[in-house]
Amino acid sequence: MNFKINRFLLLFFVTICASLSSCEKEIEVDLPDYDDKIVIEGTIENGSPAMVIVSKSIPYFATLDLETLMNDVFIRDAVVTVSCDGQSEQLHFTLCEDSPVYLAYVGRNIIGEPNKRYDLRVEYDGKVYTSSTTIREPFHLDSVWLAFLNEKDTLPTSRIQLTDNPATHDYYQFRIKVHGKKLHDRLWVTSMPVAFDDATFSGQTVNYEILRANPSALFMATMTDEEKQEYYRITYRKGDTVYLKTSMLDYDAYQYWSAMTYQLAIGQNPFMSPAPVPCNITGDNVIGNWCGFASTVDTLYYPDDSRNRSSRR
Repeated sequence: MNFKINRFLLLFFVTICASLSSCEKEIEVDLPDYDDKIVIEGTIENGSPAMVIVSKSIPYFATLDLETLMNDVFIRDAVVTVSCDGQSEQLHFTLCEDSPVYLAYVGRNIIGEPNKRYDLRVEYDGKVYTSSTTIREPFHLDSVWLAFLNEKDTLPTSRIQLTDNPATHDYYQFRIKVHGKKLHDRLWVTSMPVAFDDATFSGQTVNYEILRANPSALFMATMTDEEKQEYYRITYRKGDTVYLKTSMLDYDAYQYWSAMTYQLAIGQNPFMSPAPVPCNITGDNVIGNWCGFASTVDTLYYPDDSRNRSSRR
């Protein structure tokens, strides 16, 4: 009886599998027509000149290599101007270590200062794009330290304590650079979430764990597996020097970076639906952001001497 039942189940399973396989069908998906856009990404920070990258968007499934970037993506003949307090400066297209792609329009004379407004104007192909941003008052953390799970933990993260100003509505962003034996960040890497406001802790003293989010995958093609493992780590190693940048944003910049949290979270998954990202630039068929940062930097050391297990500002 058991043999008969098991044989019946086996035959039933085979029949179901055959039915499912016979239902397979190739389908063709018509992708919507691609709409070219101008992409403008600009920043100005207290103590630094403006940096602006002007480029063209490309289809999601397009091949992206150095030749494509140089010939089809980067726009090198735009006229980019930044103005503040009646002074204007035309930015120059040049090599830039702070640019993710090593090239950008960079200023020289107008340096970011707190509590000032900065106007951006980009002229390209007969069209004009404009935007404005402000640099707020820089904010200082109460303290920052390496956080270990227990006495045996050797891979700490960073934690911060801050006291929020109850008189203002504040928008925060944290970015990290790690300089260690095997990892030397060239660019600032955002934390997760990328930006948040004080809606849930206005006027309070709170502490948070600040995690280094996924950095750009643009240059991963030339990395070894070991280098990739170091590049994507969120914890710190002995010998690391960790720089933590705390930035205050204005509302428009917060809206942009807050939306970017979702984009970074889904990564390069083509099956996730991208959410719209706000743009504070005025013009036809343009996306991007012009952002002012009011920033301070704290430094953490994780010495090779394991007896010294934490650092505090």
